[in-house]
Amino acid sequence: MKTIKLKSGRLGRYDDVSPFLVESGNLELFFELPNLSGDYFLAGENSGRVLEAKRIPVDHRIDLSDLTAGELKLEIKHFLRGDMINTYKIEPLILKSVDGSLTGTPEIALLTAENEERKREAESLLKRLETVEKNLEIVLQGQHLRDVAFLAYAWAEYQNDLQLNAKSLTLEAFAETLGYSFSAFTEEEIEEIKNQKEKL
Repeated sequence: MKTIKLKSGRLGRYDDVSPFLVESGNLELFFELPNLSGDYFLAGENSGRVLEAKRIPVDHRIDLSDLTAGELKLEIKHFLRGDMINTYKIEPLILKSVDGSLTGTPEIALLTAENEERKREAESLLKRLETVEKNLEIVLQGQHLRDVAFLAYAWAEYQNDLQLNAKSLTLEAFAETLGYSFSAFTEEEIEEIKNQKEKL
């Protein structure tokens, strides 16, 4: 048996939000009703099938039968002298068929669990992304160092070869001819490239 507590202006919640077995499609409910005069009726639908409205008896217990997989939406209507004076919405129950058995999970608990799972997945993806970014940074740094070394060697060769050096290109123009953006190099790296000639 599951207990649902009703409060005016609030969504009726199941007392136990963990998944539970709904044996043979039968669900026994106990309602904690406001201490007000009048009659209370349970109405609802199960996966689009409208359930027969039932008056809640003095012991506040109602049995629902023939429930099927899908969503169980319930509400309590409060009548006083034939006039409906209030309606209490109840948290939907998600019914799932698992290995021939029916299990119920209150929707808010289900959504909360799904949200936590999404958060864990997002955190895992974020960690993987950070790792990829770090690895990419290492790769790009290595590639950049190779670019510095190559440009330094090519510049030194260009300066030492009179036939190649006939155009008298500046280092910046030479780098751009080879497809490098001069702004990609720091001042220290440019000095290193310029000084490579003396090392050869």
